[in-house]
Amino acid sequence: MRNDKAPAELFIDTTYLLPFFQVPIKVKDFNLSDFKAFIANLSKVHVSELSVYEAKAKLLRLSEIHRPYEKALRAFSENLDILRMDEKFVFQTYTGEADRLFNQIHATVKRLDAFDLIILSEAFMVGQLLTEDTEILSLRNSDEFARNPLFNSIRVMSWKDAMPS
Repeated sequence: MRNDKAPAELFIDTTYLLPFFQVPIKVKDFNLSDFKAFIANLSKVHVSELSVYEAKAKLLRLSEIHRPYEKALRAFSENLDILRMDEKFVFQTYTGEADRLFNQIHATVKRLDAFDLIILSEAFMVGQLLTEDTEILSLRNSDEFARNPLFNSIRVMSWKDAMPS
């Protein structure tokens, strides 16, 4: 299923990195074939290095509870190498610019934790964020978001927003 309004470049949070590491995600109306088509229509997919660490930690926890994830855990490095070699994927490092954005966002929005602030500050450099994080998504309709001109430079969306109905 193709969304004609799909952005050319998109920053994805950890949730949307997990399928690349053989971890299914529980997002309403999400399916892997639509996701693959959606990603194929993008020129660049931006990912935080933080999300790589979060994905590894999640997979480690899952493998300790559910044996089938042990295979995915063993394949993590190979899958990571494949993503890093793919020219479509851009791995964002935490820069001075991201930190300045972090500080600006934090001055306005106190309810986000440091990890959400890092993801959001790095996503500002792309201008589009795909997330299922309820705290970040709740910002879209908040007074803080409406009052701060900085937030006019980013589109925050969920899977439901990204896909046509």
